[in-house]
Amino acid sequence: MTIYGKDRLFIFGIEQIIRQLHKERGEPYRSRELAIYVTAGMDIVEMYGLFFSRPPTHYAIFISAERHFDSLTLLFPGLVKLCLAESVSVDDLRQALNVMSMLCRQNHSPGYRHDSFRFTRAEQQIMRLILGGHSLDDIARIRGVSPTTISVQRNSLMKRTGTKSLQALCSLYSAMRSGEALAS
Repeated sequence: MTIYGKDRLFIFGIEQIIRQLHKERGEPYRSRELAIYVTAGMDIVEMYGLFFSRPPTHYAIFISAERHFDSLTLLFPGLVKLCLAESVSVDDLRQALNVMSMLCRQNHSPGYRHDSFRFTRAEQQIMRLILGGHSLDDIARIRGVSPTTISVQRNSLMKRTGTKSLQALCSLYSAMRSGEALAS
């Protein structure tokens, strides 16, 4: 089990609960398939950077602000995951760890692929142009379509990725590109 995040106090508390659960069970927890992501204190750029530099393999617990739950569901379709609010109680966290532990023991090979979320070539071109500082009119002219078409495509991307702002969409795309570059 691996815990990712930057709030060291939060992570220390999770580690203590895990140690306590190990003692109660009398067995070490060996699953390397479970990852815990603590996004407390992270902005959207840091979150996406973490998710794409260290993607979950099979099972994950996300401890995040509730406003990010929809995005997590869209970013990781098919991943066995639990999303917990940052204000999670110790009892709820213990329960979540027990549930994920049981799932890891019972299911050894879920079909999740962390790279299943892809942008089409057209979407990649639009994102590169947005990141390059081009306006919707510029992008429409370059692509040979109307600005309305580009706006609809951009809004469709935001809906599909669960992002609520252009900044979040750009952060997600940049993190995905960085993750792909690291994998190469």
